Amino acid sequence: MKNNESAVSPVVGVMLMLVVTIIIAAVVSAFAGGMGGNTETMRSAQIKATYSQQYGIDIDHLGGDALATISTSMLVYPTKTFGNAEHMVWTVNKSSITGVKTDLTKDLDGDGELGEAAWLRQGGLTGSKSFNPGDTHYIEPPYHTKNFLQPGATSTYAFDSTANIGKTFWIELVDDSGRTIAKTEVTITP
Repeated sequence: MKNNESAVSPVVGVMLMLVVTIIIAAVVSAFAGGMGGNTETMRSAQIKATYSQQYGIDIDHLGGDALATISTSMLVYPTKTFGNAEHMVWTVNKSSITGVKTDLTKDLDGDGELGEAAWLRQGGLTGSKSFNPGDTHYIEPPYHTKNFLQPGATSTYAFDSTANIGKTFWIELVDDSGRTIAKTEVTITP
């Protein structure tokens, strides 16, 4: 009796190739199925801001996505013009940012609560719900002082110090995940 096993090798090879192909297809399918389930588009905007120690901050939304104020935070931090202070970052109090000048000191709708157009009203409710392209929002005196803009900052780093006129700082808008939406450099003027 002669033993002929020459046909076993091609059958085993074909089976191995088939198994590897099925595994690769399953892996690709798993990755492709997971990618489509939780897609969140990144918001982006272009902003420009001016800062006057006397008149406060004007922030212009030049274009991009409309930003929901409840899920957007504003950060400020010094540039290298302040020396080694780049590690200092402050989150601006949302109750000091408003879509209408002098809003924080007036009751616009007669309900007894001030700041209807603020990003966050003093009572904790939202006021100005979005920051849209073409809008200008403000942080006005006395709310632009370091108590709202830079809590706890020493006069060396405070934007309202006359010694810092001509220096610059960053304003950055971030979402709830900490992702940057927009950023601009602002020069301190009297």
